[in-house]
Amino acid sequence: MTPRESGPNNSQSGSDDEQELINAEFDAMVSGLNLDQSSPRTYLDELEEIEKSEYAEIYIPPRVKRGLHGTILHLIESVKRWWNRPHSSGDDGAIV
Repeated sequence: MTPRESGPNNSQSGSDDEQELINAEFDAMVSGLNLDQSSPRTYLDELEEIEKSEYAEIYIPPRVKRGLHGTILHLIESVKRWWNRPHSSGDDGAIV
């Protein structure tokens, strides 16, 4: 290489090639992005939907208004059903 070929002009063209390569890579990355802000769904909408679906998975027993008398009767009936259940061997259900 002669001193003229390795001068400042040659390093300038190398720098220009690198800049063009960087710009081309940047344009390739940006071309795949959708920068349109008129999207019907946002990130916050997606978070709210996830939160609603998580709450839907939690079982909440139905609220029954029986009053005190009705609650006691229901408790007695539940114990009778448990005590008289089929396949009961006479034990109290405790396993040691």
